[in-house]
Amino acid sequence: MIPLMDFQERALKGPVMKTDEFDMAFAMKVRKVVKEHGIEHDLDDLLVDDETADAVFHAGVDLLADVGLYHLNTQRVVKFSKEEILQLVRERKENPGKATFGKGPDEMTIAYRTGRDSRPPTLYAGVGGVITEDEFGPFVRIFAGERRIEGLGISGGIDRVGDVEPKAGTLSEIYCGLWEQEQLQKALEDVGRPGMNLGLLCTVSTVGATLHTMAAGFRGPHNTQIGIHIVPEQKIDWDRLLLAKFCRDQGIVPWQSAMCMIGGFCRHGADAAVGLVANALGQLSYGNGPMCSLFPTHLNGTWATRDCIWAVGAAARASERNVRLAIGSAVASSYEWGGRVVGFLQEAAEALAYTASGFTYAWIAGSSPRAAVMIGDLMAEAAEMGPQRACDLARKVMTRVDELTKQDQPREAIMTFSDVYDLKRMQFRPEYTEAFDRAEEELSGLGVPLRS
Repeated sequence: MIPLMDFQERALKGPVMKTDEFDMAFAMKVRKVVKEHGIEHDLDDLLVDDETADAVFHAGVDLLADVGLYHLNTQRVVKFSKEEILQLVRERKENPGKATFGKGPDEMTIAYRTGRDSRPPTLYAGVGGVITEDEFGPFVRIFAGERRIEGLGISGGIDRVGDVEPKAGTLSEIYCGLWEQEQLQKALEDVGRPGMNLGLLCTVSTVGATLHTMAAGFRGPHNTQIGIHIVPEQKIDWDRLLLAKFCRDQGIVPWQSAMCMIGGFCRHGADAAVGLVANALGQLSYGNGPMCSLFPTHLNGTWATRDCIWAVGAAARASERNVRLAIGSAVASSYEWGGRVVGFLQEAAEALAYTASGFTYAWIAGSSPRAAVMIGDLMAEAAEMGPQRACDLARKVMTRVDELTKQDQPREAIMTFSDVYDLKRMQFRPEYTEAFDRAEEELSGLGVPLRS
């Protein structure tokens, strides 16, 4: 383990570099290591072999050792030796990622698994994004009320409370954050799950507001994770290091989240897979957390494409074989296909492919409890049928996605909670239910087993 104070020393004395210079160094190096390690990605095969997984891992180590982490406040590079990185990997490999959350009957455990493990991944749910004051309580209750959902990965950020809009670094951030925590607890009590894990803090993000919220007593190590990453491509600041220190001192599992942008500094899924590994190892170096989520997207925010699924699967398999972090991801459609047949099929393909690739938990699963249950069922089926068959089914589903995207109309705007659920009638909207039913028919026709 590298002492946290070492990161301050390196952030103050590392090589000076402008942000765009660091970004260019990252982009050039990721291309170089992908070529040096002979990594090729076949978008028709969503399960990478052992050789490719190991190549992705070693390329990620080389990328982090060469480029380092960029400290936004000091505009210096935090450098590592390759041996330091490999020592971190050995320490985690000897102690595979595991974390327990929740209390009482709602206790849940996130534990490292392989793609050959018949134990299915853990099912989180909840939807990120902005939630209105009127929507917040019903939103939490319909998710928490579904007993097959083991925990909430996130609850959505509140846009305002009355006339107060949360502004980071001001009193309004604390005011809205505390209102949010009160409503969360009330909703859990209403559905009889007061000990349920609530996942990542959302509306509250700054150090001061985070510490104030934790001190208020609504959240603790049993139901909270705190984000210690900042933006894609290996960047940190003082706040992330301060929050990593707080998590360590308070026994809170830090939220480690590796992200890469395809079409930006990464050209395609192979680059992104290597970038995800380097990002994950960089966060492990100062966060020392047992789990990490992987999030590649395209520049326009599109998600759940073949490139993204390949990148997550390759990085997950790289970790499965070489690091043994508990790896998770969002099992969620691209924003433009939310609530559409295509979107539900994308989620099914992700559930099958990611389970086969050894991921441990679905952090966000679908856009409703009904979609989350389908995803949970598919993860369980995939764990039982084995990696190759699961990925063969995922390939068939994505082939159908390719066909339907040429026929169906995407959304013009990001789907919101009100697009899914009618608050006045307290039921799912007919168009959402109709699309879900059609998607289940499509999956059954493709030979995908559906339990419920």
